[in-house]
Amino acid sequence: MEKKQKSPNQSQNSKKNDGKDSGLNSFVRYSGMGFQMVAIILLFYWAGSKLDERAGNEKPAYTAILSLLGVFAGLYIVLKDFIFRKDD
Repeated sequence: MEKKQKSPNQSQNSKKNDGKDSGLNSFVRYSGMGFQMVAIILLFYWAGSKLDERAGNEKPAYTAILSLLGVFAGLYIVLKDFIFRKDD
């Protein structure tokens, strides 16, 4: 059996494709982080609005407090994933 050796042009093309793939992977990773953050904030907002309904508050105090907590929780999780991400 004969092994084919890569020509210099083929190795350059594979490097170019790797750059495209890593760009796409980065886009998917970071957009996923954004969706995760939005989901966390919406979950906290929903929980706050349900608590306000149950408590019968005129002003949405629980909604405001839990929404802010959701923002901080979302930022924490996204920044933790961003800083300590695992390189593929």
